[in-house]
Amino acid sequence: MKYFIFFFILIYSIGNYFPQKIDTLKHLQTFEKITSNFLINEDFLKSNKYLQLTQERSNETIDQILEGETINYLKHYGPGTLSSISTRGGNAQQTSLIYNDFVINNPLNGMVDFSTIPSVFFNSVSVLYGISNSNLANGALAGAVVLGDNRERKSFIEAGTVQGSFQQNSNYLKINYTKSKLETSINLFRKSALNNYSYLDVNDEKKNQENASLEHLALMSSTRISLGKTDFKVIYFGQMIDREIPSGLLESPSSAFQNDINHRVFSSLKHRFSNAYVQLKSAYYNEKNIYTDSLRSVFGNNPCKTFINQFDFSKSINNFNILKINLTNSLASSNGNNYLDIAEINRTSITGSFKVNNPKYRLKHVLTTSLLLDKKYISPFTFSYSLKREFHNHFNLYFNAGKVYRFPTINDLFWNPGGNLNLVPEQGYTSDIGIIWNKKIHKVIFSFEPSLYSRWIDNWILWQPTGSFWSPMNVKKVWNRGLETSSKVHFINKKITYDFTLKTAYNLSTNIEVYNSNNNSQDKQLIYTPHYKLVFKSQISYKEFTFTYLHNYTGYVFTSRDNENFLPSFNLGRLFLSCRVKFKNNSAKIFYKINNLYNTNYQVVMNRPMPLINHEIGINFKINNEK
Repeated sequence: MKYFIFFFILIYSIGNYFPQKIDTLKHLQTFEKITSNFLINEDFLKSNKYLQLTQERSNETIDQILEGETINYLKHYGPGTLSSISTRGGNAQQTSLIYNDFVINNPLNGMVDFSTIPSVFFNSVSVLYGISNSNLANGALAGAVVLGDNRERKSFIEAGTVQGSFQQNSNYLKINYTKSKLETSINLFRKSALNNYSYLDVNDEKKNQENASLEHLALMSSTRISLGKTDFKVIYFGQMIDREIPSGLLESPSSAFQNDINHRVFSSLKHRFSNAYVQLKSAYYNEKNIYTDSLRSVFGNNPCKTFINQFDFSKSINNFNILKINLTNSLASSNGNNYLDIAEINRTSITGSFKVNNPKYRLKHVLTTSLLLDKKYISPFTFSYSLKREFHNHFNLYFNAGKVYRFPTINDLFWNPGGNLNLVPEQGYTSDIGIIWNKKIHKVIFSFEPSLYSRWIDNWILWQPTGSFWSPMNVKKVWNRGLETSSKVHFINKKITYDFTLKTAYNLSTNIEVYNSNNNSQDKQLIYTPHYKLVFKSQISYKEFTFTYLHNYTGYVFTSRDNENFLPSFNLGRLFLSCRVKFKNNSAKIFYKINNLYNTNYQVVMNRPMPLINHEIGINFKINNEK
């Protein structure tokens, strides 16, 4: 049935591809995206676009933004600990984090620790749901998180500090200088916390968390030079993170700690022609993770070096149609102490996309195909087809379908003991369809977006016990499907602005076929995948005062593959109060936050208690260069 729907829409719309030619160049820039030029089909996907990272969120990391304002499920042990993401029932490896058109998932485990990414370095974060795999070449079976650059194009100095419960202290400094064809910036971020928060144990007795402190230092520096039709950009992103690893409720006291040292460098050279551009991009990652648990005699040293080179070519045809070709090579290696020899993957992908605008019929199409290969694997041609249709002035319809693919990670293949060189890649088919309705009535703008999705993944890679150690295996076929909605109300007049957003998700992610397993998991919901998720945000601004309330409902999640054990559902509330004071061309913002407003006792991971009610207060200053 899914193939019939796909081909029916394709055949219906293909006749409308090329009828329009207009003698104007206004449409030549439609493919220029500040967030990500690489994700050419983002207009066709369900998304939480451009979640604004306001000053009162300056001490937070990206996982806190995603957890509070999206329907994604973030799995973590507590503040500052490893935070991984699940999108539409996929695992952490199936969602890519994109910055400057580069995937920055760690090649060793294929994941991103979102608690290590300071939000203050970026001006927005966008979540793209669905089929971005063909553009990303490998891995993004479920979707992508895209970080947006700070590009204010003016000179300023901004600084802020936040003090909070659990001896939390965070500070940041941003310096941006712009003159003519040059823009350069330096961003510094520091955060420390003892994280000795109170929680209720299994006997409902209040205790304090131990061995959970955090020290996080980060630096980002960027320089952009524009010389006519040629742009050059280089960015450095470095981090040093020291954190203790607390024990679970039923475990003996822990002395484990983890050190992360990350250096990432991005560069690009772009030359524009009258209706095309060529871009050369390179990235270098030097990431090091050291884990020490002396009580259990565990000493892990996990360094990884990655080189990525890309060639992009994009051309506008007939003022509406865009052809894009991307060639990417990624070389990653590690000499960690859990590999018998140097572990290395060298993968090359070629991706072609053709985007078509048809203004007469209000239609847009994108057809993308990709091929990925390395020393051992060569993927079949993956593809995606995306359609967007505008009806009248209020309704948009979008549809996506395609084939997806994900190769094993370095740890999957080479970890000792347990790595499995006989793994085959995950592959499958995915589709989604949605409607966007917008309507303005007087001074109020209403928006509603329901969407349905379905994804079938075969050869799902899962680590499971095999005697005295764990090993990854292709153990199952998974069917993810669900319904999502997004509702928005925006009202503004001379003094008052009001915004209300409600997002809901219902997800079924079940094992429809299980290979070589006796754990009674067939036709059962995947662990740590909630059926229900609801997020709403209510914000009202009067003059320079802003009141914001965030609410997050997470349904129960199963913690065993036979669905016999589960964590109960929970509700979380957050309250923000802020006031901005202006001094000519400069400003200051004072804010106060209450987290876990209802003092909810809850767990995101089994036997890992979370903080009860806690508070934060901060102040930020911004000095603009007066011209």
